[in-house]
Amino acid sequence: MNRSIFLSVLMLFSLKNFAQDILVLASGDTLRIYIKKAFKSTNAYQLTYKLAPESTDEILLKPNQIRSFFIGNQYVSLSVEKDGTKEQLLLQEILVNGKIKLYKGVDSEGNPDFFISKDGKNLAVSRDNLNSFVETYFTDCPNFNRERYLPAENKLYRQDYLMDLVSHYNHCVDEKVAYFRYYEPKKIKKRDNLSWGLKAGGGLQEYAYRSFATNANAFLYGSALFNWQASFVAGFYGNINYSKNFSMLADLTYLYRNALSDDGVIEIKYSGINLPLYGEFRFLADKKVCPFIQLGGNTLVAIAAKYKFNVPPPFQILRPISLSPVSFGLMGSLGVYVKTSSKPLKFEIRMYQDFFESSNPTFGDDKMRVASILLMFSYPVGN
Repeated sequence: MNRSIFLSVLMLFSLKNFAQDILVLASGDTLRIYIKKAFKSTNAYQLTYKLAPESTDEILLKPNQIRSFFIGNQYVSLSVEKDGTKEQLLLQEILVNGKIKLYKGVDSEGNPDFFISKDGKNLAVSRDNLNSFVETYFTDCPNFNRERYLPAENKLYRQDYLMDLVSHYNHCVDEKVAYFRYYEPKKIKKRDNLSWGLKAGGGLQEYAYRSFATNANAFLYGSALFNWQASFVAGFYGNINYSKNFSMLADLTYLYRNALSDDGVIEIKYSGINLPLYGEFRFLADKKVCPFIQLGGNTLVAIAAKYKFNVPPPFQILRPISLSPVSFGLMGSLGVYVKTSSKPLKFEIRMYQDFFESSNPTFGDDKMRVASILLMFSYPVGN
């Protein structure tokens, strides 16, 4: 390759790495400048350029010295609110045709930051609480598509989602502004509907013994009622979401109960595995605080059960109790989900009513009713 061809190739290569760009200074003066291709990923805090490709002198400008510049995309200098303070930044125009305008900046580490302009205010889009940000600035549109855009997980802090959101909003408030689809929600797979977590709770429980065959109560043993006493559960839950408003759940928890009758005649120490199966109905599912109700049945499998009868001398036990190791009952709960930036936490008040089957050779089947009220907390772990 001769020298002239080599110089021509070198010149073409150099021109590829430099392009003449337009810079408008804060004073209003317009310059034609050259920015290296590498600088086109400029951060939001400065701009470096040359007046000629062959120049060795580089000029650095801060955002307050610039009005706008064009390097394949239009950039503007804006005063924005970020982390409670105002600062001047160089931002790329992404969508600027409508009530809300979308901008993009690049921080000093090369990570994208997004901003919107609405009603004369320039705001940083919340990276850590995107759902709350969308609720605050976008849901005032009367036909806002909540199902498509909410809840907004923090991982949706991306250009495609935000462009789609802004385009939808601008069309929603003014039909003359066209809507363009930039984002497709992830299709939910069946396994994505499955989740599990940990739960624990404590509360009070009360026993009452009754013979349904004779309509006689436990005065045969000295007392029908027990004082309200402590009860504890801890274990796991599994969840299948059928929609944002309905799920089926099952728990596997260890249950511990102690009981003493009013007159001290009957003492019960009990532990077992609680296996409730129930449906959950959620309301206001898109809100930060989401109330719910739960209804279902319960199975209780005994691990250890000790029954002690402190019978006074003139008293005789005519009907010894023989309890089944498995009992069945009903359950219901009221509670709320509290959505946080990472995981939704769950608080509930749960009511159980279990019926212990017992057999008596003289009068037939009896039942012992156990009513429990528990305050429970659930923490999701994974899918």
